[in-house]
Amino acid sequence: MIGQIIHGADFAAEHGTETFDFVIIGSGAAGATAARVLVDTGATVAIVEEGSQVTSSDFTDTVWPALRDLYRGTGAQVTRGRGAMGVVQGRCLGGSTVVNSAIAWRMPETVWQSWETEYGLAEALPYAEIVQRWAQIDRELSVQPTAPEVWGGNNVLLEKAAKVLGVLAGPTSRYTAGCLGSARCQLGCPNRAKRSMAETYLPYAVESGATIITNARAERVLSDRSRASGVLIRASERRESGRRGRTLTIHARKGVVVAASAVQTPGILARSGLRSPHLGKHFQAHPGALVAGVFDREVSIWNGATQGYNVYQYLDDARCKIETLSLPPEILFARLPGVGSRWLEEIAHSNYLATLAIVLRAHAEGAVRERRWFGGTDIRYDLESRDISNLRKGLRFACELLFAAGAREVLTGVHGLPERLTSPDQLRSIEAGPDDAACYSLTTSHLFGTARMSPDPAGGVVDADFAAHRLPGLYVVDSSVFPTNLGVNPQHTIMAIAMYGAERIAEMNS
Repeated sequence: MIGQIIHGADFAAEHGTETFDFVIIGSGAAGATAARVLVDTGATVAIVEEGSQVTSSDFTDTVWPALRDLYRGTGAQVTRGRGAMGVVQGRCLGGSTVVNSAIAWRMPETVWQSWETEYGLAEALPYAEIVQRWAQIDRELSVQPTAPEVWGGNNVLLEKAAKVLGVLAGPTSRYTAGCLGSARCQLGCPNRAKRSMAETYLPYAVESGATIITNARAERVLSDRSRASGVLIRASERRESGRRGRTLTIHARKGVVVAASAVQTPGILARSGLRSPHLGKHFQAHPGALVAGVFDREVSIWNGATQGYNVYQYLDDARCKIETLSLPPEILFARLPGVGSRWLEEIAHSNYLATLAIVLRAHAEGAVRERRWFGGTDIRYDLESRDISNLRKGLRFACELLFAAGAREVLTGVHGLPERLTSPDQLRSIEAGPDDAACYSLTTSHLFGTARMSPDPAGGVVDADFAAHRLPGLYVVDSSVFPTNLGVNPQHTIMAIAMYGAERIAEMNS
C-alpha cells in the first residue's frame, strides 16, 4: 500500500481524525529513521512535520528563499546569554538533513565509554549494536569520503596545510551519491545528490504505507488512562487563506515517538504534562567559529564540496575539530570587515578567500524552555572559561593551517584581536585573546540533551527503552536523549540510535 504526503490543512479537511499504530513527531534524521524501521514491521505510521514539503525544484542559489522555506525562524534563532549564539535548524520535510552538509561521523568510542561509566547506559545503548546500525546506514545512504574531483579550492588548501604540518586529517565522509561540488548544501542540494531524509528514508516510508502530514505543529501528546494515545496537532492554513489553522487529533494505538530535536522536544513534552527536573536541562552544543585566509590566487570557495575536508588533530586535547566551510555569498559578505566602500572592496576580493570552521565540543550546559510571552523557545547557554580557552586554541590552530596553506593574511573575526594577522608570528595573540564570549561570533547546529536518557527516573527523562519515565507509550529517539555532546557531527549517531531505539519500541509493542 502506498502512503501519502499531505498538507495539514488538506488532511484536516479530508479526514478530521485518523488512527495509526505509531505517530512520529518530526521528520528529520531521527524521525525519518524511526519511520523507516517501523514501517518494515507492518505497523501503520503517521509522521507529523511542522514545516513544508520542499523539492529540489524549489531550491534556489540565493539565501532569503532558503531561510524562509527551509530554516526555523528564518535562521535567526539565537541563544540567550553573555555571548548570543546562532542556532541553526531546518524546518521542512526532512528537517536539518535538507540544509546540513551531509557529514557522517561516527561517535568516538571514548564518548560512549563516558556514557557507560557516568550515566549507566551500557545496556541501554550497546556500542556493538550502534556499530551495526552505522554499517547499515553507510550502505543505505552511500556514505563515502568526499572525492578529490569535487574538492574545489577550499578543500584542496586544507589538505595542503594538513600535509605541511603533519596533522591528523582527511576527506570528510558524507551521505552523497553523485555530488557535483556545487557548494550549496545549506540552500538545499539542487542536484539531488545529498542523501537527505527527504530523498531517502521518507520516500521509503511513504512507499511502505506511511502518511506524512506537513505544515502541522504538534501541540501536545494526549493520554488515555495514563498512557500516550495520540497527538493534538494544529494544521497551518495555506498562505492564501490568511486564517489560523484548525486543531485535530491523530490517535496512536501503540505509541507516540517524539523526534523533534533537543530544542523542540522538551517543549512538546512539557506541554503534554510530562514533569522531570531534567526536562529542558543539560542542553549542550558544538559552538562553531569561522576564520578566513586571504590568498594571492583565486580560491573560489563556491566551487567544490561545501564541507569536504577536516582536521581532527586536537579532537581530544583541545576538544575541537577544524573543517572547511563554504558559506553562501550573502552570509559570507555579512561577516567581512569594514563598512561602505571598504566593505565593497572586501566583497570584490572574496573569491580569494578560504574559510575554515572551528567546531568546539563545549563543556557548558544550558537550558531550553518555551517563552511565556511572544511564543518561541528560550535557549539559555553560556560558555565556560575552559570552553573559551579551548576555542582560542582552535582558532589559533585554524589560523596556523591557513598560513601553512599559503595565506598572506588571516581574518580572525574576533573583537579585541587584530582584524588581520599577516604572519604566523602573530598567532600568540589569539591565545591571549579576550575571555568574554561576546567577543566571538559563534553558531551551532549540533544540539544535545534536554530529555536525557537514564535507567533511573531521578537521573533523566526517558528510560533505557526510550520510553518516558512517567508516561507509558511515549518515546523519544532524537539527540535530546544524549547525556552529552559528541565532539563530531551528530547525524550519523542520531540515526543509528534512532534506528536501534525504533527496533526496541517495535519489539515492546509487537
